[in-house]
Amino acid sequence: MSGKKLINSAESAVDEALEGLTFLHPGIRRISGHRVLRREKIDKNKVALISGGGSGHEPFCAGYIGKGMLTAGVAGSVFASPPTSSILEGIRAIAKDNPAGALVLVINYTGDRINFGLAVEKARHEGLKVEMFVNGEDCSLTTADKTAGRRGLCGTMFIFKIAGALAERGETLESVVKTTRLVAENMGTMGLALGPCSLPGQGPLFQVADNVMEIGLGVHGEAGIGEVPLTSANLAVKKLLDHMTNPESSTRLELKKGEKLAVILNNLGGTSKLEELILAREIVLQLEDRGYEVVRMYAGHMMTSLEMSGILISLLRVTDHPEWLELLDDPTDAPAWPVTLVSADKKDRFNPAPVEATNSQVDSWEERGPKLSSAGAAKVKEMIESAANLLLRMEEELNLLDSGCGDGDCGSTHASGARALLDALPRLTLGYPVVLLQQLGVISESMGGSSGGVYSLLFTGAARAFQDDSVDATDKLTWIKSLRLGLETVMKYGGAEPGDRTMIDALYPALKILESNPNSFTEAGAAADKGAEQTASMTARAGRASYVSKDKVNQKDPGAVAAAAWLNVVLKNI
Repeated sequence: MSGKKLINSAESAVDEALEGLTFLHPGIRRISGHRVLRREKIDKNKVALISGGGSGHEPFCAGYIGKGMLTAGVAGSVFASPPTSSILEGIRAIAKDNPAGALVLVINYTGDRINFGLAVEKARHEGLKVEMFVNGEDCSLTTADKTAGRRGLCGTMFIFKIAGALAERGETLESVVKTTRLVAENMGTMGLALGPCSLPGQGPLFQVADNVMEIGLGVHGEAGIGEVPLTSANLAVKKLLDHMTNPESSTRLELKKGEKLAVILNNLGGTSKLEELILAREIVLQLEDRGYEVVRMYAGHMMTSLEMSGILISLLRVTDHPEWLELLDDPTDAPAWPVTLVSADKKDRFNPAPVEATNSQVDSWEERGPKLSSAGAAKVKEMIESAANLLLRMEEELNLLDSGCGDGDCGSTHASGARALLDALPRLTLGYPVVLLQQLGVISESMGGSSGGVYSLLFTGAARAFQDDSVDATDKLTWIKSLRLGLETVMKYGGAEPGDRTMIDALYPALKILESNPNSFTEAGAAADKGAEQTASMTARAGRASYVSKDKVNQKDPGAVAAAAWLNVVLKNI
C-alpha cells in the first residue's frame, strides 16, 4: 500500500513544489529548464554559495536561499542526486563574472559527490573560480573505515549559516573554505525514527515495528544502524547523546566539561510539534546535566525525510570559536532558517524562570459583599460536598454517554472538577456568595477543556448578582437572578442557546420555572431532568457533538445530565 500524499502526480511533485516555493518567496527564482533555484539578485562581488541534493528533504536546500546563506540550490528527483548539467548551470549562474568565486557545499552521499564533483571540474574548465567542500558529520557508525565515509546530515545547516554570513560580510573564498572545514570538524549528528517514509506513489521504504524505534538513520529513507525498544523522550535523547559521545566510537564528538554548544533539533517530517518541543526540553536539560552549556538552539523542519516520524540532533562546539555565534546571529532572509525569540537581557540562550502569576488562589481572597449566616454557610458547604460526590459517582455514566458524540471524557472532566472542589472546600469563603461564586469559577478551570471554561463562565457571571452590598444574601430572587446572569454569560461567550443540546437545556427550563414561582424547587428540578432527557432527540448545534454525524448523536447530552444532577442536589437542600 502506497503512502498517502496530497500531490497531483508522482512525476510532477518535485517541479510543482519548487514552483510553489517561488510563489511563496518571489525573491527566489527558478532557472528555466532546470531544477535550479537562485536569488533574484546576486552580488557578483561576494563569494557565492550553492548546494543541493535529492528532493524530499524540504526545506533543504532551496529554503536556505537568501541573503546571508545560499545563493543557489539544485534539486534532484526525490532522494536522487541532481544531474551534473543542472548543477553546472547553477554554478554558472553564481560564479560567472564573479571574481570572488563560488563554494559548492555537498552533503556526503555517493551520488552527490560524483555529480557535484563532475560539475565543479567542468566549471573549472570554463575558467570559473570554484571550490567544493563535502560535509559528513554522522556519528552513528562506530568506525570510520567505510569507503563511503560519514553521511552528511542536518549539521550542514550550520555550515550554510556560518559560511553564508562570512560571504555576506565580504570574506574571501579561501577564508570561507577554511572556516567551513573547521565547523565540520567541530560537529556531530545522530538521529532516530519511529516510522518510515514512502516515496510518492510507493509504499514504505522500510518497516519499524510498533514497539521499537530505529536509531542512526540517514535522510534518504534507509534504515538505521539498528533497532532499540521504544522508550520515553528522556531515554531516547539519552541514548543518542551517549552514542554521539561514546569514547569507543571513532566518529564520536569529543566534548569536555564547560563546552559551549549550538544545537539543531531537526524534525524529519512527521514528528508533531508537541513531541518536538518536549524533545527540545530534554536535549537542553540533558546536555546541561552533562556539564555543557547550550548557547544557541534551533528546532523545526530543517532537513526532512518526507513524512518520516523522527529526529536528528546536531551539536556544534563553539567554545573556542565565539565568532561563530556572531555569524549564526547575523541576519538572513532565507525562509527556512528558524528565528528564535531571544531575551532582551541576554544574547545567549538560557532557561528562563517563569514570571510570577497574579494571585488568584481561592484561599487568598478577601471577604466582601452580602453575608450569609453561619447556618447558611454550613448549608452551602453541605450542598457543594453532596454535589461534588454525586459527580464523582457519575463519572462512568457520563463518560459512556460522551463516547458516542464526544471524546468519552465528560465524566472524567466533571470528576476532576469535583475532586478539585472537595480539595478546596475547607478554604472556600462559604459565607460570602460573591466571593464564593468567583472562587468556584477559578476552581472550574481545573476541569480543563470546554467544560471547565463553561462552568467558569457560569459561576463568574452568577457572582454579579451579589456585587451590591445592599443585596440580601438569603433572598431567593437574588439567587435566581444569579442563575440567569450565569446562563446569559455562558450563552454570550459560548454561543449556545436553549435547544442546542448542551447543559443549558437542563438549567434554562429550571430557571424559567423558578422565575415564575421562586418556591417551586421540586418542579424546577423536574424541569432540569426533563430538559436533560430531551437532549437525546435534539440536533447538536454547539460543542464537540455538533461536528459528529447526526445518526451517532442519539443519547442524552452528558453535560446536561451532569448539570441537572447537581442542580437537583442544590434545590433539594435549600
